[in-house]
Amino acid sequence: MAGLGFPTLLNPLSCCSVRCGRPEWGASSKDDEWDGLEPAGSALKRHCRKPTPAAGLAPALLQDPGHMETLRLAEQLLPNGLLTRWQRSWCTPENVNRYYSGRGGNPADAAGILAKALQWREEYREVLSGEREPRWQTDLRVLARGDDGCPIIYGCFRFNVPATAATTTHIVEHMAAVMEAASRARRPGATGADNIMDCHGYRVADNLNPAPMLALMKMAAQPYRDGLRTAMIVDAPRSFSLLWRVAAPLLSEKTRNKIRFVSKAEAVELIASQSGEKTSAIVDRVMSLNREAEGCRGSSFPSELRDDDEDAEEEEGRVILRSLSRKLTRDLSGVKSVVRESSLESRLGCCRRRRIVPPSSTSSHGSGKEHAN
Repeated sequence: MAGLGFPTLLNPLSCCSVRCGRPEWGASSKDDEWDGLEPAGSALKRHCRKPTPAAGLAPALLQDPGHMETLRLAEQLLPNGLLTRWQRSWCTPENVNRYYSGRGGNPADAAGILAKALQWREEYREVLSGEREPRWQTDLRVLARGDDGCPIIYGCFRFNVPATAATTTHIVEHMAAVMEAASRARRPGATGADNIMDCHGYRVADNLNPAPMLALMKMAAQPYRDGLRTAMIVDAPRSFSLLWRVAAPLLSEKTRNKIRFVSKAEAVELIASQSGEKTSAIVDRVMSLNREAEGCRGSSFPSELRDDDEDAEEEEGRVILRSLSRKLTRDLSGVKSVVRESSLESRLGCCRRRRIVPPSSTSSHGSGKEHAN
């Protein structure tokens, strides 16, 4: 129910309690300065933040002995040999199993990769958790989610930012936030995310620094291991081969087999077969716009998806508030008649003041003798 204000019907009762309808996320102390809007950066938190096990509870969730041994060994490989609260909250059975099963059930081998992933997540904790918003550099974002529950990451080289000493860190943080958003957008049972690299507008001079590509390869190999279902490189020019020669040796054979060089039409057809016609139409529209004069850089980062869980939570909050409002209205229906009959002083008096007692009938009309006179 965060972000939902109580109905104004409750505000008149504020003299009896605290003010109603105020946000929980540090708005101004003055009532007239809150406009009911979300604070800056909250859109990022919607996609990067997700309920996770509390610190100290994650190991208890690991029932498989192999998972538990993998985590124990990975913790020993971390600085000071201790998991931070942020690292521990991520060690769910699903996440640990990716490394355990990926190394054939060998805890020692799995722990080495898991430890590197946990160190990386600690390094980028502020960005991944939504505490700090990156300086968005390119148009890379989660563009859609298919009928099969797999999110689709899209980026076009038309909006590529050359990697320099001033921009490389921001580019990597941008990619990290998008990868995290995609991992959280994946529905249960989905096998991974589809990544579309649209090469329209590709320029060799803007891609001479391989640092961003190397960082992306590291993300795919460690923290987001087995998170890729298909990678589509669309309309790649011959000059793209230079970048590919740098990246290809860094990829495992399993990952290389997931990468396809396709045309725009072939990409749309592949997406339709995997994720449905509606999703392919979204991707087709964006790629078509990027081949026109203005292009389509996107306006919501790291994801254009609106979390269904958040929608359900907000709707539940609205139902509760409507129910509360109706009940309160019924409870106060009898008060209205009392208020109408009360004196002006009683209506203006707060509940903290003593109620004015009307004079008795004897004092107001006097004795029988006085009337007789």
